[in-house]
Amino acid sequence: MITTMNKQFTKNRTKNKIMKIKSFFSILLISIIVFSGCKKDPPPPPAAGLPTITTTAVTSITGTTAQSGGNINADGGDAVTARGVCWSTATNPTTANSKTADGSGTGVFSSSISGLTAGATYYVRAYATNSAGTAYGNEISFTTTTTTTGTNVYVAGFESNGGNQVAKVWKNGVATSLTNGSSGYSVYVSGTDVYVAGYEGVAFVSTSVAIVWKNGVATFLTNGSNDASASSVYVSGTDVYVAGYESNGTKVVAKVWKNGVATSLTNGSNDAFASSVYVSGTDVYVAGEESNGTKVVAKVWKNGVATSLTNGSNDAFALSVYVSGTDVYVAGSESNGTKGVAKVWKNGVATSLTNGSNPAVAHEVYVFGTDVYVAGHEFNGTKTVAKVWKNGVATSLTNGSNNAIASSVYVLGTDVYVAGYESNGTNRVAKVWKNGVATSLTNGSNDAAAFSIFVY
Repeated sequence: MITTMNKQFTKNRTKNKIMKIKSFFSILLISIIVFSGCKKDPPPPPAAGLPTITTTAVTSITGTTAQSGGNINADGGDAVTARGVCWSTATNPTTANSKTADGSGTGVFSSSISGLTAGATYYVRAYATNSAGTAYGNEISFTTTTTTTGTNVYVAGFESNGGNQVAKVWKNGVATSLTNGSSGYSVYVSGTDVYVAGYEGVAFVSTSVAIVWKNGVATFLTNGSNDASASSVYVSGTDVYVAGYESNGTKVVAKVWKNGVATSLTNGSNDAFASSVYVSGTDVYVAGEESNGTKVVAKVWKNGVATSLTNGSNDAFALSVYVSGTDVYVAGSESNGTKGVAKVWKNGVATSLTNGSNPAVAHEVYVFGTDVYVAGHEFNGTKTVAKVWKNGVATSLTNGSNNAIASSVYVLGTDVYVAGYESNGTNRVAKVWKNGVATSLTNGSNDAAAFSIFVY
């Protein structure tokens, strides 16, 4: 009996032990399932922060304009979608005040401040915007000059000495000769330095050499083995950019030089010319044209990459480029099949300035605030008339009795300056028009022309 009871007790204890073991493993299994289902997701990526930006020193201060910019060192973890400078007569300006729009991305950019009041103190800050918001650089104050009276007007061109053309630069009407057998096509002033681009020699007659003069001292961009010329000069910081061309012996190659080092924009299989250069931040824009074998195509290059402005069905020329914020303006002309039509392109979209009934050319474009100015000429049936267009509306600078051309335009405050020339019936006379009033730079005894103007 006792033995039987012991056996039953042992059996029950064994059964209970098995049940406990089963319960333990069931609880363990449930725990594993529960904790597996509660596994945490990986942490989200850190939110973007504000960009890091500094404000560039203010330079080229006049009564109504100034130059500044910024340097975006870091984007804060997300792309910078807007950048520029903002300014006000009160401290801590924001993008709610006056501002420029100078593209996107990190790096150095330049800004043109306009619409200022003479003799006023302004505060400027660079800004950069990403998804986290807008960051501002350090604040810089500056005071505009008290008046635009005494502003210096520089003009590049040439005057014949009776035998050869002599490259000249005029400052407030006073001429300085650069070299014989040459011409100055473009002038740019930076601080106290005056740069002129042009050539020496007789282009396409004897070999001409592309030149840039700094304060009257020539630097040769080509060695004279092939014909070449410099058409345009632009200075950004300590860098000097020149646009022009050089023959390869059979074809003409469009080129841009940076501090004297050439970069070819075309491969030399067809003739091409670079007529104008403009630098905005780190971007280099060049306007010009390239033959497609049968017709000439107007083009603009950005950092060496070409964009065609015309489709090549008719001859077209791009003679000037100007960048304002994110907008790229180009002036030139396109044939309608029989006549050249003066045109200005904004971001590749063309606007005709003339109706095509008479030949016309837009030589240069300049943007001031929201106003677009173009200098050029239009044939009146017997003579060419020098003209300037403001937002597409033409003003004639000459009466059409003698041939005249407006080559270049510069705007400062409310004043519009134009350089060009008008024939006296025998010779061309180099001229400057200020608000439509002409001043002769030469006396007409020898042939002369003004091709470029810069007001500083």
